[in-house]
Amino acid sequence: ASEGVPRFASFQRIGLPRPILRRDKNSRSRECSTPNHHRNRSEKHHRQSQQQLSSSLNTGLAGDSASASKQQSAEYHEPCAFFAIDLQGDPRNLDYKSSYGTTSYSPAGHPPTLGMKTVAHRTTASGKGRELISTQIWNNARRVRVRRCSFGNTTNLQKDEGLDFISLQPLTASNYHSGHTTEEYLPPQRFEKQLQDGIEDRSRLDAADGYSSDPAIPDDGTPRLPTVGEGLRSRRAGLLQKVEQNPKDWRLWLALQELQDESARSLNISSDMRQTNAERRSNAEVNLFIYEKALRSVIDLEGRERLHLGMMSEALVIWESSRISSKWPSILREHPSSHRIWKKYLDFYQSKVPSFSLDETRKHYLQCLQDVHRVVGHDQHLHSKSYVVQLYILLRLTILLREAGYAELATAIWQALLEFEFCKPPNFRCTTEQFKVSVHEKSLLAFEQFWNSEVPRIGEVNAEGWLNFDERAEEVSSPPIGEAPHQEGGVALKLWADVERKASSSSITPSRSIDGASDDPYRVVLFSDIKPALIVPPTFHDHHALLAAFFSFCHLPPHTNNLTYLTDHWQKDQYLRNEMLYEGVTLKTFGLHRAGNVAPYEGHRDISKPAHSMPCPSMSTPFATPLAKHLISPDTLFSSPGEWFSSFGQDPQGHVPIAKDFILATLKTLVKQRIGGEDLAEYLLAFELWVSPATVSKSAQNLLKKDPSSLRLYNAYALIRNQLGDVEMAKTVFAKAIRMSATLDGMVRHDMVLLWRSRITNLLNAGQTTFALVQLLGFGLDESSGAREERSCNASDIGSTTTRLRLRNALTAGRDRMLSLSLMTLAVYYSELLVILDYLVNGTLLQTAENSFRENLHSLTKNAATSHRNLEVLFRQSFAKLFYIHITHKRPYSPSTFRSFLAESIAAFPQNTMFLSLYAWNESRFRIDDRVRGIMRELVFTTKQHTDEQDREPTDSIIPQVFAIYTDLNRGVTHGSNCNAVRGTFERALQSEGAAYSATLWKLYFLFEYANHEMNRAKDVFYRAVRACPWVKELYLLAFEHLGDTMGHRELRGVYEMMVERELRIRVAL
Repeated sequence: ASEGVPRFASFQRIGLPRPILRRDKNSRSRECSTPNHHRNRSEKHHRQSQQQLSSSLNTGLAGDSASASKQQSAEYHEPCAFFAIDLQGDPRNLDYKSSYGTTSYSPAGHPPTLGMKTVAHRTTASGKGRELISTQIWNNARRVRVRRCSFGNTTNLQKDEGLDFISLQPLTASNYHSGHTTEEYLPPQRFEKQLQDGIEDRSRLDAADGYSSDPAIPDDGTPRLPTVGEGLRSRRAGLLQKVEQNPKDWRLWLALQELQDESARSLNISSDMRQTNAERRSNAEVNLFIYEKALRSVIDLEGRERLHLGMMSEALVIWESSRISSKWPSILREHPSSHRIWKKYLDFYQSKVPSFSLDETRKHYLQCLQDVHRVVGHDQHLHSKSYVVQLYILLRLTILLREAGYAELATAIWQALLEFEFCKPPNFRCTTEQFKVSVHEKSLLAFEQFWNSEVPRIGEVNAEGWLNFDERAEEVSSPPIGEAPHQEGGVALKLWADVERKASSSSITPSRSIDGASDDPYRVVLFSDIKPALIVPPTFHDHHALLAAFFSFCHLPPHTNNLTYLTDHWQKDQYLRNEMLYEGVTLKTFGLHRAGNVAPYEGHRDISKPAHSMPCPSMSTPFATPLAKHLISPDTLFSSPGEWFSSFGQDPQGHVPIAKDFILATLKTLVKQRIGGEDLAEYLLAFELWVSPATVSKSAQNLLKKDPSSLRLYNAYALIRNQLGDVEMAKTVFAKAIRMSATLDGMVRHDMVLLWRSRITNLLNAGQTTFALVQLLGFGLDESSGAREERSCNASDIGSTTTRLRLRNALTAGRDRMLSLSLMTLAVYYSELLVILDYLVNGTLLQTAENSFRENLHSLTKNAATSHRNLEVLFRQSFAKLFYIHITHKRPYSPSTFRSFLAESIAAFPQNTMFLSLYAWNESRFRIDDRVRGIMRELVFTTKQHTDEQDREPTDSIIPQVFAIYTDLNRGVTHGSNCNAVRGTFERALQSEGAAYSATLWKLYFLFEYANHEMNRAKDVFYRAVRACPWVKELYLLAFEHLGDTMGHRELRGVYEMMVERELRIRVAL
């Protein structure tokens, strides 16, 4: 081998005896071959970087990087008879700890490489952007390593069998000895110096990347192939130049920060390696410097909001809580109506309180409500945005109160909000800004009288609302209120949790003082308790935001897709999405099979049953995914369990934190007051079909009597009859409504396409493809649909080419007309019918349907720039259902086609659980390799935060973390999953920003360890859980239910006293 060429420890000559290292006094630790040598040197480098940071910023001097490089290079080039010093290091040493203890292998590798001998094969390494070329030269066994370049011409590749290292590029003095760190990562003090000194110092900084002791290697004129590190340096240089030219452009600063993160990530040779604390802190210091310097120049309010969000995220890594707390007030004053800023602040406050006190936390949330209202004042432009912030603060407050045990107060706040806004008497409604304040004060006095009268309120039996209070006066009797079970004296320690849980579940809605049967004062909610939460929507459009917030409190999907800019944040929030926290949700939902051949955990059942009697876990259905997040449509609202994704879940008997009767009565009252329009009326029927199928038909008929021209209600009624099994009645309703639509005028008639779309989809679900085509060909004809239904389905009914062309033109014209009228959802329905037409006329061929889908998707998105993301999601969801129908009816298809479509959809919408679930279900049927983990890692967890179209913020979302755990638990041991793998997934999720304080995940983690008889681990998880979520009463009850034998009486008594100290609600004395 030539002098100075580094050798790699894991690519020694086979059979070479292990050298004996003899050190003298001067050799010191640089020749150390211990496993953590490179990691220790990296941490030392980061500590030195932090110490030099402040001096570099104050003095503005460049430092003596080149001199240090000279000295380092000279020290490391001491000659040795047995081996050469490895300047870069072998990444595998971090995995295998010692290269000499690793068995020598001759990997088979991939097919031969062009330009190499036939004995050379490629072996993919774990390093990102690199490959190993291993070869066996029979007369002289050696292993050769080369580096793969990202681009360039490799036709001049020649191999010298005498070399241990092959370079695919001409070496220069600047990269001859440069290792991984100098290529791809710029240390903090040099990066900040570069920002301060500007672009004119680039030549000096580039010269510092190499070692001055490097021999001069002439350039022979061969085109030089840049490495990955050089690509990062060139991009950084270009960004720095743009930032210097336009420092007010916040997008450039965010791109520079993202590039810095990319540089730091490139240090991790393996994707499984995590950054050390020193690396995280060092990178956070650089990012903080970028954000602070950017905030001095950026003026744009949106840009400053993004920069503040990034700065406070990095501050959590290196700043103390006191310093962060002192920084927040000025940021909140600058962005008083920013939903993301307030969310970030509330996350910090709720998770960083040293000693949790529920009363202090409640007072702080109410103070935040007042601060938002006071700062915004009467600015109408900011009032609407500030109202959304107030709704979010109320959501966080009420969910926190409910999880702490105060369900009556939490429910009463939303009950009062809905009553105060939607059932207000006409004389208290004022649209004039001049008199709005005085009218609001008078309405508060009147509402106080209504609340203190304790007449039936919204959601209760016999409730008629505040609107009719004056007429009825005191004559209406109060409804019967369920009483909590009364327990005489204390109870045994091990039975206390069961009694306490029953008492909590029996009293969710507030009681009345006139009942007198309960001695619990917290069951009665006074007006003074709810008065601070009575916020007023500034505009009529904000009524929908209030309804969406109420549904989020009830853990239900929003009633409309027009608020995705708001509900998307709520549906990804770890503090709001805790529906799996309550009783009835166990690890059986996740398909867990315990280690040691034991059955899955099923709550309080016997868990000693052998696993051979249980079915192997598999994704037999994709519809049971927890924490669902997708757009609502008629397909999801009126779906039968096991048929398609349901907006309300697959289990109608599933537990929800609010009584379903209360929600149903509230919806009926709101629809009666004509709140929410057709959106809420359709939502009411879908919810009633889910919870009370016996009464939903009568409710639909009553609504149709009040609004006989509503085609959406007719469509909902037909779908209800179809789901109840009355298929012929459903066909009759469709036919009647379609005939009636021809007599309607105005915008109401446009909903006709919805009837056609539901009608054809029902036929496809039933497998009647020929009859579906016959019906579809009648679209737009004057003849009655009833006559077409009675015709026989033979070949003559398929229609001629002229008929198909007429239908295609009619559907295309309808789609374009809806786009011109900004009726985007109806335009999607026309596009769906076009795709179904191409699918049916070509003999249910998916390829033609996919081509039609892409053509129509292009037409939709190019003409709807503002809301095209919702349109694309709806269209992709409907096409996914067509795919699923095709597959489940046993028709031939290509799994790779479905996989490609879902991967493309996940890349565009990584938080949509419909696409994620279908992808996992498809892969569970063809388990060739682990594609689910790969797509989660590549497309979901690594999505960038800063995009021009939308701030997706995947790191602040609980959705992918729960889905990753769900798929791991359903994978099974035979497919690569085990207890350690699942435990690692839990740990990664609970260390992420979006799930670290999720009470749901902490409970599932505890139950996972308990199900595997790891009682000590379960105990450790319990204490970590109550430390992360001290306000969640449900987590404390786990110790009494499952850790009685492990913790003992004294320790359980301490848990009880901890609940009392933190002011959690205890209904039964211990």
